[in-house]
Amino acid sequence: MKNPYQILFHVLLFAGCLLPTLSNAQAVDSIIVTGRIRNLSARLYREASAVLVSRNNILQANRELVRPAPLNVDGTFRVSLPLIYPQEEMYFNYGRISTAFLAAPGTLTIELDADSLFSVAVPFRFGGVNAQVNQQFARYKAFEATYPKTTGKTLSTQVENLGDAAAFSLVSSTYQGAFLAFARKEKPFPLLTRWVGFSNRYNAATFIYDKATFENEALPKALNDSLRPPNDQLLSAARATAMNQFAKYATQRVSADANTRTNGLTVRALSIMLERYGKNLTAEERLRLDDYAMTNSARPADLRFFDGLVKRNPDTLQRLVNYETLIQRSIRQFDSTSVNYLAAYWLASSLPGLTVDFARLLYDYGRPQVKDPQLAQSVDELYRLEVKDSTRIRAAIQTLKKAGNKASALEISPGVFVTKSTLGRGSDLLDAVINANRGKVIYLLFLSPSDEAGRQAALDAQRLRNEYSPRDFSLIYLPLPGTDQSLWPEMATRYNLSGDHLLLNDTQLFDAVDRLRSEGELSATVINRTGKIVKRNAPLPGAFDEAKKLLDKSL
Repeated sequence: MKNPYQILFHVLLFAGCLLPTLSNAQAVDSIIVTGRIRNLSARLYREASAVLVSRNNILQANRELVRPAPLNVDGTFRVSLPLIYPQEEMYFNYGRISTAFLAAPGTLTIELDADSLFSVAVPFRFGGVNAQVNQQFARYKAFEATYPKTTGKTLSTQVENLGDAAAFSLVSSTYQGAFLAFARKEKPFPLLTRWVGFSNRYNAATFIYDKATFENEALPKALNDSLRPPNDQLLSAARATAMNQFAKYATQRVSADANTRTNGLTVRALSIMLERYGKNLTAEERLRLDDYAMTNSARPADLRFFDGLVKRNPDTLQRLVNYETLIQRSIRQFDSTSVNYLAAYWLASSLPGLTVDFARLLYDYGRPQVKDPQLAQSVDELYRLEVKDSTRIRAAIQTLKKAGNKASALEISPGVFVTKSTLGRGSDLLDAVINANRGKVIYLLFLSPSDEAGRQAALDAQRLRNEYSPRDFSLIYLPLPGTDQSLWPEMATRYNLSGDHLLLNDTQLFDAVDRLRSEGELSATVINRTGKIVKRNAPLPGAFDEAKKLLDKSL
């Protein structure tokens, strides 16, 4: 499960999943989760006044989509969640108590007794959909907790001299060991056998894909059905993780293919793209593009014509060209089912690093290429999360634009303060923000908005901020400028990144970060109450305890 901050953050995000879909795809059904925490005390209620139910998205394994279910005074709760797959692994969390369960269309009940939450191995009582399977799964997880575990390091040593098929077989058997031991003790239901067995199989697939990616080696096609079982209609966290790891492996293989081929984009694809998204096209240019699309061929001399059209709108068209090129190159190496997943994955993974306008553009282009209905629904779900606050985001950007070339601690969204100036030195602007926070300990985060690690660090930093009083602590974000100046302000607004945001251009940034001596595009600096740097390249916010320990010393 995610840490508490990430859960709360995704509670806010998942609200958008209940809005009507923006495309023709519809969730196949939904599940209603109800239940009761008996003997709920006032103390427990104060500690946690809601249960959390979460689910996966097959395109983003690192994100749990969470719905809160407020507790009534008698301890009862009720929440409805959409389903994309016929069977989906979901998660129930109350305080420090959590469990996975298998959801299907209908109603599922979960009951707990507050008096025995921490004194019994299986505190959950299931009813409704998949009740017997979920109850047996809870007993299996209690058994698994006592079963000897094999570390990843040990597995890596064991498969060191094995071929890929033998390595997969060994790893699969190792992961399946606990369940086989449980099955000797208690006969499992067939659905539980499938659920746990496939999860172990996907965990093994993740290991093999990770190994192949690390070693930069291609896996034999004979393993495809073992690593990615066809027609699987059960979505688990293990499956989502394995498919994401496959996409990373495939991206590496496609990139290697780029080194041996001059181009991955067909003339037809490029022509259609330019005609649809090109700027200021003349009637003659559109006619030429129609001809190229029909013949799917062009002479080397025609490349100058294409290049000229791309340069009229480089940011937009280059993103689309890159996306289409990945798909075209993947077609040479993978089957249609795999290519369909990759098209959906690359689309979904690009959205968090785009402005609302670019996200709409890429979605408009890429979504029709995702043919599998469940993958299409998965894309729609993630897209809705990215654009659901578009009105609020546009208002924030408009506020920033009205400020012109200079803004000093301008609040563009509640708690989001922006400082910028097209004139002056970057070090002076940095000093101005630091001086405005004198008397507080400052945690300055330097990051790249287009990098997933940077975006996650920005979210994690909010947990640090929430740990301290605003009188004692200040959070400053210093993002790399990038090509789109509105990207970071949009992200700060979308994710409610409270704090001071210093927006610098390239020249100003070099001037400012010289003092920080950052070791990369992601780093943290701690500044004491008097404005003196006490730690460069400090622990990142994801290392919460280490970062907090350092901050506490300066308070």
